[in-house]
Amino acid sequence: MAVYESIPLLLAGLVFFFLGLDGIKASLKGLASRSMRRRAHAAVSSPLRAAILGVTFGALSQSATAVSFLLAGLVSARLLPLQRALSVVAWANPGTAFFAFLAAINLNVATMWLIGLAGLGLRNRKLKSLSSALGAILGIGFLLFGLMQLKRAAEPMQEADWFATVSIALNGSLVLGFIAGALLRVIIQSSSAIVVILIALCGKGVLGVEQAMMVIHGTGIGIGLSVILLGQGLRGEALRISYWQAILNACAATAMGVWMLFAATDLVPSLPKLLLLTRVSIETDLAIGFLLQMLCCPLVGWLLRNQSEQILVRLAPEAAEDELARPRYLDEGALEESEIAIDLVAREQARVMTALPALLDRARLDAASASGLNHVDVRKALDTLDTEIAGFLAELAARETDHDHGVAIASAIARQQALIELVEAVDSMAAAVTRLAPDSAARMLGGGLVEASDVVLGTLREWLEQRDPVDRALLDEMTADRGDQMEGVRRNAAGAEFGSPADQATVLYATSMFERTMYLARRVAGSAPSPQVD
Repeated sequence: MAVYESIPLLLAGLVFFFLGLDGIKASLKGLASRSMRRRAHAAVSSPLRAAILGVTFGALSQSATAVSFLLAGLVSARLLPLQRALSVVAWANPGTAFFAFLAAINLNVATMWLIGLAGLGLRNRKLKSLSSALGAILGIGFLLFGLMQLKRAAEPMQEADWFATVSIALNGSLVLGFIAGALLRVIIQSSSAIVVILIALCGKGVLGVEQAMMVIHGTGIGIGLSVILLGQGLRGEALRISYWQAILNACAATAMGVWMLFAATDLVPSLPKLLLLTRVSIETDLAIGFLLQMLCCPLVGWLLRNQSEQILVRLAPEAAEDELARPRYLDEGALEESEIAIDLVAREQARVMTALPALLDRARLDAASASGLNHVDVRKALDTLDTEIAGFLAELAARETDHDHGVAIASAIARQQALIELVEAVDSMAAAVTRLAPDSAARMLGGGLVEASDVVLGTLREWLEQRDPVDRALLDEMTADRGDQMEGVRRNAAGAEFGSPADQATVLYATSMFERTMYLARRVAGSAPSPQVD
C-alpha cells in the first residue's frame, strides 16, 4: 500500500474510533441501573481488584488510550467512581506490555468476531433485553477496529525511502529518538505495536538498542498527546480520566528518558547495559524496558493519590451542568431510614427547581438576567438527575413495609413525576417562544409568559427549600385557575397583529405550555411535605 493510500485509511480509522467511543458511552448509560452500579463498585472495591481489572483491560485491548476512553464512558454512566477509575487507568498501562512479550498474538480476528456477533445480537429481537450490553460491546469492537486501521495506515512508512534516513538520524541522537517516539505514538495509536516494529528493526541492525529504548520511552509523551487530542469531546469526570492517563504516561516517560540521558554521560548504567548482565535477547530487552515504563504509571499514580483529584479539578473544572447531573444528597445508606431518605429526595428535588429557570434563558425578554448556562446541557443534566431520583425512590418503595412511610414515599414519587413533567413543559414553552420573531408582538407576549413562569418557579423553589406558609399562600394565588383570563389571551393571540398563522399557532402552543406549567407547579407544591409545627 502506497503512502498516499494510507491517508483515507487513517481518516476511516478515526471515524470508527469515534463511532465506537460514542456507542460505548450511549450504551453504558442504558446499563446505569442501581444494581449494575453496585456490581461495578464491587469489581473495583479494593486496590487489588482495581489493579487486576486494569491489567486485564490493558492486556485485552492492547491500548491504554482505548482503556482510558472506555473508563471515561463508565464514569459518565456512573458505573464507576472516579477515584477507582483512576486506579484502573494506571494499571491498564502495564497490561499493554503483555503484547510485547507475546507479539504473535493478533487481535484483528477477535475484533472482527466481536463486531460480528454483537451486531447480529442487536438484530435479534430475542436479545432485546441485552441491547445496552451488546451496544457497548459493539462500540468496543468499533473502537478497536478504528485503532487497527490507524495501525495499518502507518505500515507503509517502513517501506518509504525517507525511513532509512530517519533511522540514521535516530541512531545519532537519543533526544531525537524520544521525540520520534512521541510522534509515532500519536500516529500509530499503539505503544505495543511500536515496540514490535522496533524489535524487528533492532533485529535487522537498522536501529541500536539504546536508541530503540529511547523511542519506546517517547511513546509515553505520545500517549498523553493522543488522549488529549482524542478526548476533545469529553468533559467533566470523563475528561479528568483522559488527563490522568496523559499525566501518568508523561511522568513515566520523562523519568525513563532522563535515566537514559544520564546514562549517556556514564554517570549511571543504562537499562540496556543492566539487561546485558541477564543475557536476554534484544527482543526481551525492549519488552522489559517497555514493561518497566508502564509499571511507572501505577507508581506515579500511587505517589499522586492524595493530590490526584485536586490536580484534575484544576485541569478540568466541572461545568455547572455536570455538577447538576450528579446527586448531591442521595446516599445508598439512607435507604434504610425512610424519613431521612425522603428528606434527601426533597433536597434533590429543590435542586431541580433551582436549575429549572435556566431552561427559560433563551426566551427571556431581558437577556441580562440569564444564568449563562447552555439550555441543552441543563436539560440533559436535569433528565439524568430525574432518573437518579426516580430510581432512588423506586428502590426505597420496594424496601418499605410501614404504611405511613409508604404513603410519604408515594407522595414523593408523585411529586417527582410532576417535576419531570414540569421540566418538559417549561422547556417546550421556552422552545416555542424562541421560534417567534424578535421584537414582534407575538414574541413580547411569549416573553411575558416566560417571565411570569420564572417568578412562579422561583416561589416554588423557595417553598420546597424553606416550607414557609407565606410562600405557599403566594404560590397558590399565582397558580390559581384563571381559565377566563387565559381564554382571552388565546383569543387575542389569534389576531393578525400576532403575525402569520404559524406564529399565532406557536403563541397558542406557548400559552398552553404556560397553563400546564402553572398546573404542574401547583401539583408539586401540593405534594411537598408540610412544614413541621413546633
